[in-house]
Amino acid sequence: MTSKPSLTLKVLTPEGVILKADHLSAVNVPLVDGGTIGIRPSHAPLIAETVKGEVVYLNKENLNSIELHAGVLDIYKDVITILTAGKVAESTPEIAKEPEMEFDRLMQTLINHLFPEEEPIS
Repeated sequence: MTSKPSLTLKVLTPEGVILKADHLSAVNVPLVDGGTIGIRPSHAPLIAETVKGEVVYLNKENLNSIELHAGVLDIYKDVITILTAGKVAESTPEIAKEPEMEFDRLMQTLINHLFPEEEPIS
């Protein structure tokens, strides 16, 4: 018997993983273009910029959500990775003051996550 395809959602901050959810059937993420992307198993690979907002994810029993700051979304082989400064409830003043520095830090963390064997880019 073959198992039904499912998604894994990982939410990463420069400090570490704040959420990992497996066996999901759908994930909705707000994007910078003003829309929301709906992701189901076997979605095409994608990298996109997210905005501050609610990420909703569905497993067999429950609809869950997490409110995140803006970041970067990566979809590859049914693994959805969102790189962000953190949850909105855990907001820090530095996030609002230095968006360029925060984006650079997020991008470096994403690159290190996607290509762990490579040397860090300076």
